This record gives sequence, structure tokens and C-alpha cells, in this order.
Amino acid sequence: MKRTVALFLSIIIIGLTACQNTESDSCDLPSGTYYMVGEFEELMTPYLALNFEDHTFRMGAGSLVSYQEYGSFIVSDNRITATSQSTVFVFEIKDDNTLILVDNGDNEYFMMPENAEYIFRNNS
Repeated sequence: MKRTVALFLSIIIIGLTACQNTESDSCDLPSGTYYMVGEFEELMTPYLALNFEDHTFRMGAGSLVSYQEYGSFIVSDNRITATSQSTVFVFEIKDDNTLILVDNGDNEYFMMPENAEYIFRNNS
């Protein structure tokens, strides 16, 4: 019984430690939505929404598509590593308003083209 309780507590502690946000580098990117550059219908433009207050993100193939990836991200070495419920995306920070997708993870159902450019658009 003591072993079971100790094992259970160990699993909880490891899980809580693994879920904490890793320290991110500071960057000058604004929180908000970044849209993929390309010829898209307005509501079918792929997007990446970043929140630098809590280091969370949402990423989708367009606002009409119900499926989206979401999770947390860290900024390190001029890159954003976004970890979702199913994969990891890596973006290179090109400048203060532009991101380049350099690794789209391995999710067969949600694939964005690598080297796609995402530009910040202030929707207010």
C-alpha cells in the first residue's frame, strides 16, 4: 500500500513539474494573431495566435475550420517552440512582426507548409 501511494505521488509530482512553462527568452513580438502569407479566402487563412502573458498559442487552418492546435510555447535562440496536444511546431523569428515556420511537427492531420511566413496583423 505504501509503495502504491509513493508511486502515485511520484507520478503527480513528475507530471506537475513537466507541465510548468519553461523560462522563455524575452522578445519584442506582440501578442496577437499572425496570418500566413499567401492567396487565401479571408476566412480560410491559416493563423497563429500568440499570448506572451501566459505563453499559450492557438494555430488553425482558418477561422472556418473547427480544428485547431493549442498549447504553450517558449522563446529561445530567436525561435518559438510551440508544443500542442499532438505535436511541436518551430518558428524562426524573422523580425518584430514576422515568423517563419521551420518545422511543422509530425501531425498527419494538421500540416502547414514549412518555410511559410506568418505576419502579425492587428485586428483592433
